[in-house]
Amino acid sequence: MKKGEFYEERGLDRIIGLSDGVFAFSFTLLSAELIVPSLTGNDLGKLTNDLLGETPILIYFFFTFMITGSYWLSHHSVFRFIKGYDELMMRLNLIFLFFITLMPFVTKLLMVYGHEQIVVIIAAIGYGAPGLIISLIWHYASLNHHHIDEHFPLEFIRLTTIKNYIIPAVFIVSIPFSFIKPYYTMYFWLIFFPIKAIEHQMFRKVIDKD
Repeated sequence: MKKGEFYEERGLDRIIGLSDGVFAFSFTLLSAELIVPSLTGNDLGKLTNDLLGETPILIYFFFTFMITGSYWLSHHSVFRFIKGYDELMMRLNLIFLFFITLMPFVTKLLMVYGHEQIVVIIAAIGYGAPGLIISLIWHYASLNHHHIDEHFPLEFIRLTTIKNYIIPAVFIVSIPFSFIKPYYTMYFWLIFFPIKAIEHQMFRKVIDKD
């Protein structure tokens, strides 16, 4: 049996299973930063103030959860159409998962040192890198229908490629704003939400097929 045939016939479910496990771990690690305030007696006023003090953490948690969830959807969409794999694809997927595991660390770094430019740049790269890697995986799998069905139309492949690049582009484009003020970069990231809504409308047919 040829090496390529061996890769195409076995193990794709293990790649997907490992990936889902890494995503679950990342979500769990992220939620570990949420701490319930301690309360002695019935001082509801103090509890309210403590909960309000947790607002920045909740915002960071929500934002990172949405980004990570978006990458999980992208990973699912891409691998739903992949019918085979090889060693290069396995390595690319491991690099993708490496950056997914870094998501909670990047968020913690932002919560503590978000006022520093270098930290914001690191965060932008950390948030955007998984999108670039999953786009490379799709490029490689779809090039000449290498690891996808040969009947997939080129328009479908092109639109899926564009869809995968949208989110990492947001983070890469945001980096120059950090030279003005670090917080400007983080404010720029908020366009993630309207862009996802626009993406859903523009590429609705592609998403529905996913």
